[in-house]
Amino acid sequence: MKPLRRKLNFKYLLIAAAAVLLLANRGVRMLVRNYREYRHLQQEKSMLEAQGAELRAQLGAINNNPAIEQAARKELSMIRPGETEYRFPTPKESDR
Repeated sequence: MKPLRRKLNFKYLLIAAAAVLLLANRGVRMLVRNYREYRHLQQEKSMLEAQGAELRAQLGAINNNPAIEQAARKELSMIRPGETEYRFPTPKESDR
């Protein structure tokens, strides 16, 4: 039974040596670190895409609100592209 025990010990020793080599290798550590950062950035990207979709939906709702357009035209003198705005001076008291 001793030869079997030596083979078993040698197998564990070989596995431990391989683990030490892999963990001591800077390239493997960088690979693991880069993979973790990649996963984190993927999660952040999906969160930002969801937030962007929500903001686009809000923008669509705002653009379809005629009260906001009317307020922008009246208070800020905004016009749509291609429109022409004519401004006339207010009549004087003597012209009435």
